[in-house]
Amino acid sequence: MPIRRTPAAVTAPAPALGLWALHDLHRRHYLAYAALLLSPAEARLAVQGAFEDLAGRWLEALATASPAACAWQAVRDRVCTLAGPRTLGPVAHLTAPQQDVLLLHLALDLPADRIAALTGTEPAAVHARLRSLASARRPG
Repeated sequence: MPIRRTPAAVTAPAPALGLWALHDLHRRHYLAYAALLLSPAEARLAVQGAFEDLAGRWLEALATASPAACAWQAVRDRVCTLAGPRTLGPVAHLTAPQQDVLLLHLALDLPADRIAALTGTEPAAVHARLRSLASARRPG
């Protein structure tokens, strides 16, 4: 019985499938986050560029505790580079994880468990950041 071969263009290496599955799973939220800080066209380019960059180091990302965190960081880095420091001005005093939680929760209305999955963070850490932001907003 002859072996049937699948064209190379149709099959991607197994590790790359995980990268694009992660992209497809979170694309809508990556774009929504990027669109908070960039124009819609720039947001699309930022997310696309982040994943193209990540594709070159995807095997390294797979060796980490959280490939989702690597993907989030790639998106965040690309967006922040394109947006420049002035865009985060009102929240610049917060740490990067606090900025993420603030924007994802308050601006995009994502629940803590969704933020955890998107950013590759433990749900307890997201809850703790939300509590710290809430207590910081309360008057003394």
